[in-house]
Amino acid sequence: MTHRERILAVCRGETPDRTPWIPRLDLWYNAHSDAGTLPAPYQGASLREITDNMGVGYHAVIPNFVDVRTPDDTVDRCLGVYRLRGMCFETRLREVEREVSFEGGSTRVVYHTPVGSVSCRFSYTAAMKEAGASISWCDEHPLKGPDDYRALEHIFSHLEVVRTYDEYADWQAWVGEDGVAVAFGSLSASPVHHIMRELMPMTEFFLEMHDRRDQILSLARSMERWFEETFAALVESPAEIVLMGANYDETITYPPFFEEHFVPWLARLAEMAHARGKLLLTHTDGENRGLTHLYRRCHFDVADSVCPKPMTKLSLAETMDRLPGVTIWGGIPSVALLPESVSDADFEHLVDEAIALTKARGRLILGIADTTPANASLDRLRWITERVGG
Repeated sequence: MTHRERILAVCRGETPDRTPWIPRLDLWYNAHSDAGTLPAPYQGASLREITDNMGVGYHAVIPNFVDVRTPDDTVDRCLGVYRLRGMCFETRLREVEREVSFEGGSTRVVYHTPVGSVSCRFSYTAAMKEAGASISWCDEHPLKGPDDYRALEHIFSHLEVVRTYDEYADWQAWVGEDGVAVAFGSLSASPVHHIMRELMPMTEFFLEMHDRRDQILSLARSMERWFEETFAALVESPAEIVLMGANYDETITYPPFFEEHFVPWLARLAEMAHARGKLLLTHTDGENRGLTHLYRRCHFDVADSVCPKPMTKLSLAETMDRLPGVTIWGGIPSVALLPESVSDADFEHLVDEAIALTKARGRLILGIADTTPANASLDRLRWITERVGG
């Protein structure tokens, strides 16, 4: 079987010929490629060439946020609007004038609408590049106070979703049998989640939710058509698996909040995806212990980037017990690849335990959660590959 066939078999509850092993290596690669410190066998190699040489699958789930067609594709980053190479749709602004300027290493954007203006600023620093990060940092968020709501409602209510299936199909063909080209929708699972993670600092969001709940919910309603059109573009695309939502945590996206603002949207997308024969993946990177009972009501198919003990409170076996019928992607915490953090014996035990779970229970795609750190041991990656039979 190919890597792609193994991934899809596991997601459909079937038994592959061996454990799928699809580690996320993009941040590790970005950091070393930029610094010129790729290991000797891989100097000058692309990430795809490295994964082929190592005998592991190509992780085509979380996109590379600097892989854009033109620099203009990045300018709406502080709105949480991403235009990335290989996406199956593009979000375009309508009835908005955009003023872009560059200040040192930052990009400042002012949006002028018929009902007011909002501004924001983002940067991509040398330190971020050194760490391999691909998503820029929002230094100044667009939602700073009550005067910003009307302009933001205008912006989001006039967004247009244009399908770009040819671009996605090209990327899907490029990934080929080395992985599954997951169609990226958004890091946000719902409109309220989008406000929380993209439009203002998280601590300020909760204060705003308390003080101006009605305005937050009105802004969220202005986003609903955009989310619905995004959902339709995803499920009607050539993709086999679609991604919506990322980075949940029992203390931040706490259970009552998650139940009210996340479950209905993820469940709606899951229903739409299943009606089209698609699978829904969501990026459950975080402390999941208090949320797994709600995940089951979302009906998604793949819990991506599940990070177990010792980095979170749940073991891999406990997570699988709590999510019957859901495919877990991950299972190897990133610290396991750091010899200074985890001994050889503990590392080998952790990996063997995860592989045993795949054989006993299925529904597990082995990967690194959240991602392979820049200072990871390449020898440990190779050891895992040998263990799974790559």
